[in-house]
Amino acid sequence: MADITPDTACPTDVSRPVADRLARHWRGLTVSAIALLALVGWAYLAAAVAFGGRVADMGFGIAALQPLLDRLAGTVPALARAGGGHGPLMPAMAAWGAGDVALVFVMWAAMVFAMMVPTAAPTFRAYARAGGATAGWVMAGYTAVWLAVAVVATLAQTALTTAGALAPHMAPAGFALSVSILIAAGLYQFTPLKLACLARCRRPALLDERPLPAARAFRLGIDEGVACLGCCWALMAVMFAAGLMNLVAMAFLGALMGTEKLAKGLWLTYAIGSLLLVAGLTLAAGSFLG
Repeated sequence: MADITPDTACPTDVSRPVADRLARHWRGLTVSAIALLALVGWAYLAAAVAFGGRVADMGFGIAALQPLLDRLAGTVPALARAGGGHGPLMPAMAAWGAGDVALVFVMWAAMVFAMMVPTAAPTFRAYARAGGATAGWVMAGYTAVWLAVAVVATLAQTALTTAGALAPHMAPAGFALSVSILIAAGLYQFTPLKLACLARCRRPALLDERPLPAARAFRLGIDEGVACLGCCWALMAVMFAAGLMNLVAMAFLGALMGTEKLAKGLWLTYAIGSLLLVAGLTLAAGSFLG
């Protein structure tokens, strides 16, 4: 009698290409969402600087972008003249009100989209293998963590500006604060907490390749966001020393954080820490000798 045992290999062979196509589809959507958020963040930050003026005061290197920013400002002359000389997207040059604090929060939120979301792209793509809205909910949880950080950073910046430690027009912090930030950030690169969070960022939680419930995916996103915060908060804080609206520093630090998560071993982590320590100590020595 002929063997009529069902051939279980056939459905697997047929479904595998379908699963691969679906995985590529969800990964593509995830990458597109990351690119859109980054574009929105960078567009807002560039517009804030272009229409806000005082580019030369915003930190080292950004003056090289002056011709490009002038061209952007020239597209809408009315905006360039609005906002009492500091642009409609930048806080006032004197005492801040509620509206100015809100603009500072929006600036930090834009920095989250421009700098931090792209650094987690490999993590989001890994979750996209599960299909459905899993990667979207993970991204939402991750972003919620960093938006909470944006609230804290806004309060800290407001307090430092009120105390006179920061200039209202987003110039780099004063000497003592800049030195402290650079040295603290450099030392943090060598701590066990930094290394543990970096390891977690490099190895997202393992998943079954099927969609997850929204609540579970969102919680996983919060976990990923907390790990990223533990990994990157010190480098993000360097923006206070580099100039909070220094687009060159933003791009450099964002690329550095993303590369650190992709690199193997700890050589880059230690190199970053060493460079930050050298920068902080050199700044301190230069001021002392001067």
